[in-house]
Amino acid sequence: MKVMFVALGVYAGVGGLERFNQRVVTALAEFGRTRGLRSWVIALWDTSKDALAAPDPVRFTPGGRNKPRTASCFVRLLRQVRPDVVLYGHVLLAPLACLARALSPASRQVLFVHGREVWLEPFRDHVPRLERLAVRWGIDRVAAVSRLTAERMQRAYALPGGRFTFLPNAVDAPERAPQLRNGAGGGQRLLTVTRLSRKDHYKGCDRVIRALPQVLTEFPSARYEVVGEGPLRGELEDLARRLGVGHAVGFHGYLDEDELERVYSRSHILVMPSTGEGFGIVYLEAWRHGVPVVAGNRDAGAEVVTDGVDGLCVDPYSVEQVARALISLLSDPERAAAMGRRGYQTLMAKYTHAHFRENLGHILGAI
Repeated sequence: MKVMFVALGVYAGVGGLERFNQRVVTALAEFGRTRGLRSWVIALWDTSKDALAAPDPVRFTPGGRNKPRTASCFVRLLRQVRPDVVLYGHVLLAPLACLARALSPASRQVLFVHGREVWLEPFRDHVPRLERLAVRWGIDRVAAVSRLTAERMQRAYALPGGRFTFLPNAVDAPERAPQLRNGAGGGQRLLTVTRLSRKDHYKGCDRVIRALPQVLTEFPSARYEVVGEGPLRGELEDLARRLGVGHAVGFHGYLDEDELERVYSRSHILVMPSTGEGFGIVYLEAWRHGVPVVAGNRDAGAEVVTDGVDGLCVDPYSVEQVARALISLLSDPERAAAMGRRGYQTLMAKYTHAHFRENLGHILGAI
């Protein structure tokens, strides 16, 4: 089998989209070594230096942020390779599927979708007509990371339900079961891992900070740590100072993988009362370390997290509910630890790289 994968970015960034794409490339490389699959990857944002991270035997072409060059490379490879399957890493790339229809009509077209980029309200007021037509005419199968994303895209693009399949996010399985600190001795650490760009305001860091005065009344030594960087950081720091909780809030900026692992391993609760998660890979990262989570109940967080089992799902717009959830878990360390253990079990049962590779293999083999 021959597969082409065209993505916005693979190794050029540090977000959830890039991590998903990296996992796709890793799986394609593994299929190449075990099944003889031949794969070609084109990444718009990646540079020649980024391309060095691509595993063999994948043939990786960086686009260098040059759209015409990337499109030209796509057309050239399409004609040369005549792939069985073309994978598209973002809906913005869907118009390329129309080219593929004309230049390689035997190829099957699969679009990966992740969340807000294919939803309507409250994140978009309409779907551009060209984009809708490109998806409806050019794409054979849509692989969504969650059912919620599939349902919202189906409504927004007026697609038949049978066109959707699922490819949930995943993380690498840990070498051994984690040991969770229960925080009973004080110094409880709450954690959010997110970008802090203005478009990521929906993650809910401000609501966690607004909940801290109540939390600190019960647990004066609690500390809220935020991993991530961006324009929102200054606003959040100002908010913490105005509320008198600046001493309990720490911002780490961007961390490399080893540093992030250490932060997770010393945390007691991952809290992200988001309103717009298409999946929420940070919940998996927390479970990898046996950390229970507090998620929002208005997005796919409530699909990934089972309320009362491996975490708590709250109204993300309610500061009161966020505060009560945090206080509840901090007040009962044994319950929190049990949720963290069940989260780890959920991860190992459904969301490891082996599951991702198997799901991707089914998608490639079923079309």
